[in-house]
Amino acid sequence: MNEAGEAAGAWVFCGGRRLPVAGADGFEPPARLTPAEDPDWAVSCALAEPVASRPLGELAREALSRAPGDEVVIAVPDASRACPTPLIAGHLLAGLNAAGVPDDRVAVAVGCGLHATTSAAERRALLGGRVADRVGAFDTQGIEGPLTDLGVTAHGAPVLVHERVAAAALVIGVGIVEPHLYAGFSGGVKAVAIGCAGEPTIAWTHRPAFIGAPGVELGRLEGNPFQETLGEIAARTPLRYAVNAVVDEEGRPTALLAGDPARAQASLAGAHRAAWLRPVDGTCDVVVAGVPVPKSDNLYQASRAATYIGLQSRPALADGGTIVLCADLPRGAGDGPGERNFAALLAGARAPADVVARGLREPLGPGGQRAFVVARVLQRYRVAVVGARDGGWLEELGIDAFATVSDARAAAEARLGRRPRVLAVADALTTVVRQA
Repeated sequence: MNEAGEAAGAWVFCGGRRLPVAGADGFEPPARLTPAEDPDWAVSCALAEPVASRPLGELAREALSRAPGDEVVIAVPDASRACPTPLIAGHLLAGLNAAGVPDDRVAVAVGCGLHATTSAAERRALLGGRVADRVGAFDTQGIEGPLTDLGVTAHGAPVLVHERVAAAALVIGVGIVEPHLYAGFSGGVKAVAIGCAGEPTIAWTHRPAFIGAPGVELGRLEGNPFQETLGEIAARTPLRYAVNAVVDEEGRPTALLAGDPARAQASLAGAHRAAWLRPVDGTCDVVVAGVPVPKSDNLYQASRAATYIGLQSRPALADGGTIVLCADLPRGAGDGPGERNFAALLAGARAPADVVARGLREPLGPGGQRAFVVARVLQRYRVAVVGARDGGWLEELGIDAFATVSDARAAAEARLGRRPRVLAVADALTTVVRQA
């Protein structure tokens, strides 16, 4: 951080728009990722050269020969991920057809986890017309969906998965690879191990005692107990193939790999970690954190940016500093059971420490892990939101609301009694800042 000179042209995402950040001392732009010139060709190349896997057609034919009455399920993320799902799913369907698998033997599972379920119109928008018009799609919501018990992992996690996914002849995962607070990076097996899992599985893997275990950290795959447990969960399912993508700030695919889910994920994470994990000099008093769509849709998702900044071993923010989340939050805290419980836990606590202590003592229910990690951030820093249409409800959660970035900065200056050092992070979900 250099207080002597301001970062010219600093800006951050706030949903679908960009907010200028005047007077920032430092600026971290989005990763310079080049969109694929021909996305269709990029997916075709990925499918033609799978990582550590036989071709998809061979896997599908072999699976259906063993279980001729079963189906192939394509597991895709819900709308909380900026995934090029229509593009990928369209190519997967074409590849399956070429291998002799007809449309009526293929279904798409929308991995809701504990998020809200989707409507038929939302599923159509998620998949695109050329896929939605040809194959059926269903939600895999961990509370409402029928589940199959697949046993217990070595660490003791119960493995319950949506029954239609568990019964498939073959499951193909679709996802994006980006930094993730618990899994290290998203993608890989997560589309099934969490997206299609039951509430007991999600609650066990996300309980505070587990997500706080050594090795469970952002940017780490190897030696990460969370990631290892997801691998064990997925190994009990028919997941055998995945297509993972890296996207730019506009959601355009920049890199794609297909094949073994874990190997494809690791390859993409390794190739991009330097672009995502950014060392900065010194500490600042305010981090203005941009939150693009779709994470700007609700506080449950947008708060990831605050945890990425605050829960680092070497945070770039000084103790008592302010994290300013720029997000419009059209759906408030969120619509699903996890999102609603997350907000209720924060609003019902006298202080963040109470949520942390309770989380270490007893289960917090759906979405409780996010309340726990946000409370940990609130114990050490202030959190504010700029851009929400009606921010009054945020105060009940211990979060400030301001109309503009300038207002949030002025509040920090009044509290400090001096000019605050400000770092602007254009996309704080894929740019993780930490002290060098």
